[in-house]
Amino acid sequence: MRGAVVVIPTYNEAENVGWLIPAVLDVLEGAGWRVVVLVVDDSSPDGTADVVRRMAASRPGIDLLQRPGKFGIGSAYIDGFRRALEKHGWADYICEMDADGSHPPETLLGMLERAESSGADVVIGSRYVPGGGWVEGSIYRVLVSRGANLLARISTGIRVKDATSGFRVIRSTALQKIIDRLTELWSGYVFQVQLLHLLHEAGCKIEEYPLRFLPRRAGKSKLGRGEITRYASWCLKTMLRRIMGR
Repeated sequence: MRGAVVVIPTYNEAENVGWLIPAVLDVLEGAGWRVVVLVVDDSSPDGTADVVRRMAASRPGIDLLQRPGKFGIGSAYIDGFRRALEKHGWADYICEMDADGSHPPETLLGMLERAESSGADVVIGSRYVPGGGWVEGSIYRVLVSRGANLLARISTGIRVKDATSGFRVIRSTALQKIIDRLTELWSGYVFQVQLLHLLHEAGCKIEEYPLRFLPRRAGKSKLGRGEITRYASWCLKTMLRRIMGR
């Protein structure tokens, strides 16, 4: 049986995990996948971890990693990847997914099936390939996303349209190649591009799959201007290193 671990970082997502986790399990298990949803929670004050624990007590396929403080999405994924590879070694794929409902479980199934059929090491849920797009989105947020992806292409040379997407399927064997380098990554918004850069350098086959990006179901976005500034700084430094041949 094909297997996947879906890593979902959370901070104050109690309103969303109660419906999202069962939806992911229903869709993937219904298609014949063995699946575990791994929630990495940064001690959310709204009780997100308690919601996950209650669900895990009555339904298999749910794993919780609760961290002692708010350390950011990048380190949450790193800790989640390590736990997935060590505890759930049967999984063929490790997936990244947001907790806010913007990533449809049905699209995740399509991404997994694409990886299976094409042999891709990485499949990105992409807003910028035919069939993808924003269901809703402020002009500001769309412009920031477009600009960030342009910077990613220029700075890294990776020819994908949505390098900043946090919706991904990664083959476990590909992740194993770079797991020891993950401590080099920054946290926050820039993490996704850094991770993709490492996978690209490791020779991984990367594909994109159409994503209809949905509006957040509940709660508030955690992307601030500080994250955008750090992202632009990393891209500039990476571009300069490429130009200088380092």
